[in-house]
Amino acid sequence: MSAVDREALTRALEMARAESEEERGHIDRVLVEDGWQQTAETAAYHCQDARLHLKPWQPPPCWIRNLAGDLAAGNDGIRGRYAAAKLVQRLLAVGLSRFEPDPEAALKRKAAH
Repeated sequence: MSAVDREALTRALEMARAESEEERGHIDRVLVEDGWQQTAETAAYHCQDARLHLKPWQPPPCWIRNLAGDLAAGNDGIRGRYAAAKLVQRLLAVGLSRFEPDPEAALKRKAAH
């Protein structure tokens, strides 16, 4: 795992835990049961889903593992896989992670610097 991915996943865990006492307790239990990486990736999904306002059938950027294949498949409309892949492409192009908990905000911060 790259340092960029680890840092984004750490922030995703922190953001998810900060949402509520209930979420903090849930994350702490899952950390024990599933380990750090699985829990952090789930937190990244949770954060991306909420911040990108994804429909139930749309994948978050953190689920895109075959970037070239998803881009080559072309625009799939409302299914969202292509849009998620394009977002991952933008994130990676500026040195960010597919696990960014708030991808659009991270891209805006990068552009501002």
